[in-house]
Amino acid sequence: MRPSRRSEQGGSAVVAVVAMPILLTFLFAAIDLGRVVFLGAEAGTAAHAVCRRVAARPASASSPDELREAAVEAAPSLAGEGLDLSIDVDVGDVEECSFAYRLYDDEADSFLSRTIRTRTRPVEASVAVRGRYLTPLGTLLSKGADGAAFSCSAQARGVVDETAEET
Repeated sequence: MRPSRRSEQGGSAVVAVVAMPILLTFLFAAIDLGRVVFLGAEAGTAAHAVCRRVAARPASASSPDELREAAVEAAPSLAGEGLDLSIDVDVGDVEECSFAYRLYDDEADSFLSRTIRTRTRPVEASVAVRGRYLTPLGTLLSKGADGAAFSCSAQARGVVDETAEET
């Protein structure tokens, strides 16, 4: 005996009722996880931009506004509503290095040796992004932590070239 049409429709309704919360859970998880991963990548981009800004102009780059401007210029999504952006820059002490530079002289048919001295400062930029989840699932899963917030951070290292002299 074949089931009636009415019981077939009722069976599909039950499947839809059971499947809907599962599908919504996966959708919410994808939205929140995707946002966290994207903002983590943007934090890395911003850290590199801040490090480049400090390496190019170490004296003027110490202003927090200028560092934030460099970060947001490289990663505009970090200026979004509800996001807290913190930037920390550490410029180290001067490191001196000297090395021999050999240059071939055609007229003398020999190599000339010169000592080159360089002065550099290491730079480390750290960028941290803190924000709230967009969906109820992220909020629900993070209640044990600091409210319903996530945090992403990134670091970049570089050097400030202070001088390159011949002696």
